[in-house]
This record gives sequence, C-alpha cells and structure tokens, in this order.
Amino acid sequence: MTGPSPRRRILLVINCLGWAGAETQLYHLALGLAEAGHEVTLLAVESVITDVRRLEEAGVEVVTLDVSSRRQKVASVRRIARHARRADVVHCTGWDATLWGRLGAALARRPAVITEHTPGREHQSTHKRFSRARLIALHNRLLDRVTYATIAVAKWQVELLEGEGVRGDSIVRIPNAVPVAELRRAAAAGPTREDLGIPGDARVLVHIARFVPQKGQALTLRAAAGLRERGGDVRVLFVGEGETEAAVRREAEAIGAGWATFLGRRDDVPGLVALADASVLPSEAEGLPMTLIEAIVLGTPIVATDVGDVGDLIETTGAGECVPAGDEDAYRAACERVLGDEARRAEIVAAAERAAPEFDAPRMVRRYEEVLEAAVAGAPLPLALEA
Repeated sequence: MTGPSPRRRILLVINCLGWAGAETQLYHLALGLAEAGHEVTLLAVESVITDVRRLEEAGVEVVTLDVSSRRQKVASVRRIARHARRADVVHCTGWDATLWGRLGAALARRPAVITEHTPGREHQSTHKRFSRARLIALHNRLLDRVTYATIAVAKWQVELLEGEGVRGDSIVRIPNAVPVAELRRAAAAGPTREDLGIPGDARVLVHIARFVPQKGQALTLRAAAGLRERGGDVRVLFVGEGETEAAVRREAEAIGAGWATFLGRRDDVPGLVALADASVLPSEAEGLPMTLIEAIVLGTPIVATDVGDVGDLIETTGAGECVPAGDEDAYRAACERVLGDEARRAEIVAAAERAAPEFDAPRMVRRYEEVLEAAVAGAPLPLALEA
C-alpha cells in the first residue's frame, strides 16, 4: 500500500464479545481501525460481556442483537443486513457469526471477509456435544462464492479451509497481534507478588485459558506438584473460568495444593503474565493463541504443546519450550528447565524481545486494511498477503 487507506465504513460481526482469544483479537482490530480513521460498527449477535468503553471512546459503535436461539438468529439476518447496507464492507469473526454475517452481507450486496480462529473442527460442537464440523464445512463451501477473502490466523488452517471448499487464492494469513506499548504499560501497573501473597523467591507459572478439556489445566496442576516434590517452591496462577474448573479445583483440594490460585476472570492479565516466571499452555488444540503472543511481548518464557501454530511460533521466535501434546513428563521437564536454568531463561527473554515488534497490533491492522480495501474496490488480493 503506497498511501493511507481511504476512510471506509466497516461492519465487524461476532457472535459474542468477551475475553476469549478471538474476541480479544477483534477488540484490538476494531480499536485499530477506528484509530486509523475508519467508521467502525461492531455487532455482537448474542451478547457483549466485556468492557467496551475504550472502543466507544475511539468512535466504535457497539451493537448487540441479544439473540441466542437458532430461530432468533435466522430472523436476525435481516437486522444484520440493515447494518451492512450502511457499511462498505462486512467482516465476520468465527463460527457462527461467519454464517449470519455473510448471509446479511449477501442480502445487503456488500463484500464479505471472514477470519477463521478454529483450534480444530473436532473442538467445535453444540452444547449437547454434537459435532459442528460437517455443518461448518458445508456453510464454508456454499458461502465461499459470496466471500471475498478468508483470513486464517494460523498456517495449518489453510489446508483445512481448502479441504472445506474455500478457494485457495482467496485465503490470506494474518497472525494475531497485540498493542505492544499499551500491553507493557498495563503490565507495569499490574499486581505485585506481594499483592497475591506469593513469596519473592517462589517460581510462578501462569496458565491463562478458558477451563475446557482442550486447555489442560489439570496437566499444569500435576506438573507443578511434581516440581514441588523435587524441592522447589512452585506456584500456579489459573486465570479463566469454564466447565472444567470445578474438576480441577477438586483435584487441587485432593492433593492439598494451597499453592494453586484460581483467579477467575481478570482485567489485569498483562500484570499477571509479567510477574510470572513462565506462561504455560499445554493444550490439545489451538489456532494461534493470544495468551502466548502476550507472553512474548512481555518477555515471559513460554512452555506449551506443539499444536496448531504453537510449535512454529516458538521455533521462529525462540520464546520458550514446546513439547508434544499429552506428554506430561515432557511438559513437566520443560517447565523445570525454564524455571531452573537462568542462562536458558535469559536466552528466551532476549529472543522474545527481538520478536515482539512482529506482533504489534498496528502491523496487523494495516494488513486487514489492505484486505478490506481490496474487497471494497473489487480488486485482486495483494500478492504479499497470499497464504
């Protein structure tokens, strides 16, 4: 792009705006687009459960349709279309906003762009545990003809999308990102170990994720217990809520893990990451986790499993240790290395500092601007952005 992007009216559609990674990424994108001078409307089909004052102060209009049932969502397509008619382009984030948002864009005759955040179709299911994989593949295949571009946040998603019938030449890869300077300021103003009752000489693991089976909080609990048995004062901070939290809490009580703290949802996550000795994520599946990008930016070493684009992220940045998913011994050993080897820690921190600029939000926003502008203009995707 040779000059600033023209001011555009952009409608961003998501199912629910909360604290999860895809939702956080969209928050940063909406804010960045507004600060770049675009007229941005963020439409949540179901609900908004996070503080949006910062978005509104930046000029983002936040709209909630407040619908939840399938019948209500079908009926909401016309409401989405009304908002789409006031926009130049519609962008949809995640299932099932990519269904309702694209239908609304098609009804309004506006170009549509979607972003895929899936950790794997096997992890996308109904509340009754029925797989949505075939349904999502079907709607991707049928709606691809009215989709200008599909943005993948992770390399591995490209093959999945092509297998579902998405045109390969319409797929763009744009990694997630965070506002580096802002995140670092927030970390500096965050809680101290004293605030949390953690001794200064203890080693701290922070595990930030929804409590769902794929995120592996129980593995972190057992890894820390094993390290403590070897004589170290290791503490764990769990940040998040969800369906498996009660089971992990019961396991913690059963082993007397007073050293494990369950913090629930927090709005001071950067400070928690910054005070930790390692940010851990032993997941069974991921796309490109925001929590690991935040750790890189804040210089906190990572220990995670080789799923999604995590292995590539750690290999290319040098920001931590990566082990096979489900290998508890390897995970515990990696935590021990990162916590106990000062030379290794210094090497990781230096590598993270070098890599941080690659994940700054303004860079991500500029790439989205290029895709959205090309969609409005009906131009080919910029060659530099092809997946």
